[in-house]
Amino acid sequence: MALDVLPEHRPTLPALLGARVRWVVWGVAALVALVVLSSLVGGPAASTDVEVLRRSPVAFNFRHGDAFKPAALEGDEIVRIEQRRNGKLVQAFAVSPLVLPAYKGDVGGVLPIAGDALIADLRESVEDFELIQEGKARVNTAAGYGIVYRGRLDGTRRLYGRVVLLPEPIASARSGVRISILATPAAGVGKAEDTGARGLTKKPFRSFRFGLEGP
Repeated sequence: MALDVLPEHRPTLPALLGARVRWVVWGVAALVALVVLSSLVGGPAASTDVEVLRRSPVAFNFRHGDAFKPAALEGDEIVRIEQRRNGKLVQAFAVSPLVLPAYKGDVGGVLPIAGDALIADLRESVEDFELIQEGKARVNTAAGYGIVYRGRLDGTRRLYGRVVLLPEPIASARSGVRISILATPAAGVGKAEDTGARGLTKKPFRSFRFGLEGP
């Protein structure tokens, strides 16, 4: 049975709590409605990644951030992207076709020979070229041969580079790609071994796949 409360004793504690609970419920409901409405209107946050896909001469794909921009191809490159600041190169990622000579046995036997020829070319084309390391390399499921080096740009700026000779992951493959990565200290790369492992070149390098299907 309800009891009357004198006016001077109102509002009662249950009445106060009831009002607060209602405001909390209304507030939560309004917040949920706002979130749902935002998702319906704007949809999920759009990715800033750019997908690159090439079908020939070898099919491959990779992704990169929008700080990279397409750049003029050099030599036999299929694709080249760069990041520049005030017109100066910060870092770059390029893919060229790879054609290996005829060989018998495992492709691992011919890759060091191709690597020696590449090192000779780099000595001619890179200022103050210094070989840091070379040997077996792997990009996701594909096995290849990697070369890491350092040199200079414009006579003063430090340059770090990584090149990976990457045959297609099929038996007796003679075709594939040559992945070339360049970085400067402005890219957040402190040593040659960090090229492709730090900075914006990490994403295209790690996401590279043969074929048309990405990761």
